[in-house]
Amino acid sequence: MNLTEITEGNTKLLIPKHRELSKRDVVFFNPEMQLSRDISVIIANTVKAEKFCDVLAGTGARGIRIANESKIKEIVINDKNPRAYELISMNRKLNDVDVRIENLDANLLLSKERFDFIDIDPFGTPVRFIDSALRSIMNNGILSITATDTSALCGTHPRACIRKYDSIPLRTDYYNELGLRILIAYIGRSALRYNIAVVPIFSHCTRHYFRAYLIAKRSRRLANNTIEKIKFIAHCFNCLKRKYISLNEIDDLYCECGHRFRIAGRLWADTLADKKFCGDMLKTLRTLNSLGEINFSLGLEKLIGLIGSEQDVVKPYYDIHKIFKRLKMPSLSMSKIEEMLSENNIILRRTHFSNIGIRTDADVEDLYAILG
Repeated sequence: MNLTEITEGNTKLLIPKHRELSKRDVVFFNPEMQLSRDISVIIANTVKAEKFCDVLAGTGARGIRIANESKIKEIVINDKNPRAYELISMNRKLNDVDVRIENLDANLLLSKERFDFIDIDPFGTPVRFIDSALRSIMNNGILSITATDTSALCGTHPRACIRKYDSIPLRTDYYNELGLRILIAYIGRSALRYNIAVVPIFSHCTRHYFRAYLIAKRSRRLANNTIEKIKFIAHCFNCLKRKYISLNEIDDLYCECGHRFRIAGRLWADTLADKKFCGDMLKTLRTLNSLGEINFSLGLEKLIGLIGSEQDVVKPYYDIHKIFKRLKMPSLSMSKIEEMLSENNIILRRTHFSNIGIRTDADVEDLYAILG
């Protein structure tokens, strides 16, 4: 295996030169996922987990970094690919970290042990690992789950989403937010079978993937409460109105403008992160930055702050270009929009999903009246 050495955070990593590997031998390492691994390190330093498992480790980059850059005591890094197992062993030796390496099927490993921090980062959908992770996770443990099948979740291939996630996607202007909400709802619905309530503490949509961090709480009462957070959304493609609805509200819905609503879901109809936890993450990041030992991705502090701030509004974001196109007038600046909404006592938050998106508690009719 032809390798090259890089440094990520303050961890040295041997990674394969992919162009020289066959499909049969390839061990995945995606440099574009550094932001995701940076966030994992921050969360590992924020929570009080003691036993972490990276079940689909590839090169072992995430697990090795957490071993080297956090204080979690017991770390298990697993990949069923023998080449990956060899490479993880090399990276363990390179960084002189105390981790246990396994060469097992992910579901088999999760059926044998329990952890309080489980990371699932597959190529494609995570659905076939969710049940095993839910059975393995300890009470109040952290599930961190990636999905890269964005074409299914975002509605490009709706049948794939229905097949995998038992949910109907919709290609709206906020399709990426719907995709993340569908993913979290699937995890939440799966958890109900085990009397587990999942609570998103941090989640984001970045480039080609979705990522969700959730606390798993083993409680019938809390699981019952979760049911109320899984709904559908009704969207009008004519006037852009959107609203969360429950199952018994679905039949033949029409918008006030006279057009029929299109329905998406089931999906998560609550916050996508915990605002206080985002604040704790920022404190951790600033502490680690002050020590100067770890080189984090540029813009990470801004991203965490933005995600924390936007939790003040649960309704999906509006694309301002679509709003002004409907008004048949040129777009105003974000600062001007914020000023106009503030004068009318309307909350506005920017969103990490889109640099032309706004979250607001106002109905679309109010936006047209104020901005038009």
